[in-house]
Amino acid sequence: MRVRCEEGELIWRLYLGAGPGGHVALDPDGIAALADAVEQAVAASARALVIASEAAEFCAGMDLAAALKTGSGPMRVAMERYAGCLELLASAPLATIAVVIGAASGGGVGLAAACDLVIAGPAATFALPELRYGLVPAVILPALEARLGARRTRRLALTGEVVTAAQAEPWGLVDVVADEPNTALRGLMRSLLRARPQAVATLKRITATAGQGGVAQTAADLEDPELRAALAALLADGQAPPWFARLKGQE
Repeated sequence: MRVRCEEGELIWRLYLGAGPGGHVALDPDGIAALADAVEQAVAASARALVIASEAAEFCAGMDLAAALKTGSGPMRVAMERYAGCLELLASAPLATIAVVIGAASGGGVGLAAACDLVIAGPAATFALPELRYGLVPAVILPALEARLGARRTRRLALTGEVVTAAQAEPWGLVDVVADEPNTALRGLMRSLLRARPQAVATLKRITATAGQGGVAQTAADLEDPELRAALAALLADGQAPPWFARLKGQE
């Protein structure tokens, strides 16, 4: 994943871009670039931070190929950095906004959920496919549960269903669905920039949800030999993992 940053006096904008594999996927370098940019925006005392994508998709979540190639130590460090980035988005003394136009999956859903506001285009979708890969969306659970509650978060994780922007809005995963997301963003910015910065910081401090607990679970899962072999086969030739099963009559 690539990250491009536009620095402004009041508003910083981060644009996610596709990496060498053609997807906006969370690899260690991309996570580091994202976390660096978020930390810099906070240090610069920006009033707002906008995260959007320059690709057709918003973010496809963890780069599974990179996770298999990267040693367990560096990958765990990357996941800890990502968890810290989500916590900072939720707690930093500035307004954070995700603009989702296309598909958000796994960690990409967590990235959007960690922001204070989520603006979605009508074609935006959200899905948690981790269980199909033998993983758990553990790192992003605090952000998801803060927005959706435990039961709805569990439903999305168990089913892996693709949720549209129209479905996600009444659930609280999306705050605004707009045919013209950038127009909706400008409207929100007019309101946000009228708020006293100190009051925004206080609101964020007393309502933030934090937690690094999911990192240990995901790190352990990625070290499991059976899981690694199944993921390698899936990525190499599309071979279904051994836990895939079909009901009779659906062969």
